Amino acid sequence: MKTRERILVTSLALFNHHGEPNITTIDISNEMDISPGNLYYHFQGKEEIITELYLRYESEILELLDSPSRHSLAIDDYWLYLHLIFETIHNYRFLYRDLLDLLAKNQKIKPRFTRVLSKKRKTFTEICEYLRDASYLVATDDEIGVLADNATVVATFWLNYEVMRTKKGYDTRYINQGIYQVICLVKPYMTDDQQEILEKRSQIYKSTVNFPI
Repeated sequence: MKTRERILVTSLALFNHHGEPNITTIDISNEMDISPGNLYYHFQGKEEIITELYLRYESEILELLDSPSRHSLAIDDYWLYLHLIFETIHNYRFLYRDLLDLLAKNQKIKPRFTRVLSKKRKTFTEICEYLRDASYLVATDDEIGVLADNATVVATFWLNYEVMRTKKGYDTRYINQGIYQVICLVKPYMTDDQQEILEKRSQIYKSTVNFPI
């Protein structure tokens, strides 16, 4: 792995584990056992590293958010799809952990992240509309709009909520808990037969809710 890539991989791991505000370029170079000068040869500072990591996140999440409109998915595939969204957020969780502070400091990221939020909402709306067109879901346009807003809020702030609630660090089980919350949002609007199917599906995720960490 080339030095530039190692810097990005190491930075991502440190940011995710300790929080971006708590990590300096010195910490990154020490973790890699390279000189600060070597790091600055590849990146002018921490903000440039953050921007590069954000662009990777953005590329991955937008590719994922485009999937439903490009492919005809079976209904069960949508819950796997939801899992992939939360998994991608978890992989770059430092962006969400200190979101407001990060957006205030990095003006390059702020408008781009706003567009990602809009894309998330649009994608959730399209999924609900597809489920309605397939007679799996019964909801008005206004109700779908509310569902899309709520799902976007959960997908954006769930990890922070769990950390504040449990007063512990991040855990991969938070992914399942977030997915379960979104399923609970959608479930009341599903038809009776689909509610039964969804209830069975949700048990996979429900088993980790309030699980001791």
